[in-house]
Amino acid sequence: MDTHWPIRRPVRELRPGDHAWLAYGGEEERRHVVGAFIGDGLAAGAKVVYLAGPAGAADRPRMAGMAGSHDARLLTVVPLVPSGEHAGADEGADPRAALDALTREVARATADGHHAIRITADLTWAVSGPDAPVPLREWERRLGRAIGPSAIAVFQVDRRRRAAAVLDELRAAHAVVVTPDPEFEDAMLRIERTFQPVGLSLCGELDASRHTVLDAALATVLSGSDRREIHLDLAGLGFIDLGAINILADVAGRRADRGPLVLDRMSPQLRTLMETVGWGMLPGLRLGAGA
Repeated sequence: MDTHWPIRRPVRELRPGDHAWLAYGGEEERRHVVGAFIGDGLAAGAKVVYLAGPAGAADRPRMAGMAGSHDARLLTVVPLVPSGEHAGADEGADPRAALDALTREVARATADGHHAIRITADLTWAVSGPDAPVPLREWERRLGRAIGPSAIAVFQVDRRRRAAAVLDELRAAHAVVVTPDPEFEDAMLRIERTFQPVGLSLCGELDASRHTVLDAALATVLSGSDRREIHLDLAGLGFIDLGAINILADVAGRRADRGPLVLDRMSPQLRTLMETVGWGMLPGLRLGAGA
């Protein structure tokens, strides 16, 4: 049997017709990816349709925050009224009713002349129950036919709340996995946010001409992580100059009382250098897992 490997695409590279998947591990990751998806769409004048879960009232301010300063009229939050006697519980909503509500809104947006449409929904609630994810698979197939060639869809599930087998089955139903946009990317260096663990992944070559972008990326990830370890995944880094190492040491020293800066998956050569000159013993800097 052939193995299905989804295509990984950053938010900015999603294409019309993409039916993408996000299995997030926390609200920070969700806001980072979905916020970019919504904000980019609104900035481009696209209609954005968001399906709220059973706790839809709580989602409204979060979606408004993700919309930022863009035209809020382009953002529609579709409420979902829970069914059954346990109103408000995750298991109390019907995925088929959700599909009907969402497809009606997409059809309305098309009729109103919106040629670019973005759809997103957190479907963690829809994969609850002993028969999960059968209703969701049906729901996704029908929605895949309904969204049309001009729409882009991103569906989300909290991976902390679902069994690995359920996530694997849902992942197999999607051709595209959406990933965060890089913090920086050029022909020589790519810097991406990571969320489990919190930090950055660096790939390419880091020389003096890119110290400024390293500083900026570190400042971004540090701004919301004052009391946590910050991990740098260096597995893809082919070269790093002395100046960049000094930047890392300086950042680590300045936040040593709040949590270490952990350097993971370094090349054997870089690890040997760090240990030989004693950088691994500097305050706030820790050599983490090997490559």
